[in-house]
Amino acid sequence: MKNFTFKKHIPEGRYRSFELDHTDIKRNKKVVGFIGESRKGLWEERYRIHFQIKKEITKEEPAPFRWIELKKRCNTEKEAREFIKKNSEEIQILYDLYEQEND
Repeated sequence: MKNFTFKKHIPEGRYRSFELDHTDIKRNKKVVGFIGESRKGLWEERYRIHFQIKKEITKEEPAPFRWIELKKRCNTEKEAREFIKKNSEEIQILYDLYEQEND
């Protein structure tokens, strides 16, 4: 099993204060998901984990993947990263992850 790596996106530009935290989850140097911040509430867990799962391409839905969100919620990005690293093997066995092509 391959290990996951992470790349944090630093907000830039004029409206950077309005952007939410966003960290890519990578496997084989290709994006397979992300850790995203939500603005639901100040007292709730703010970080959610999303993965791209392979799916069959149809005429109605031509995308080769679909997004799923894990039920796990985290208070910090570091906590989300640790959860993914700890459960890396289980995630890769349970889900058929789609690796995005590099730009």
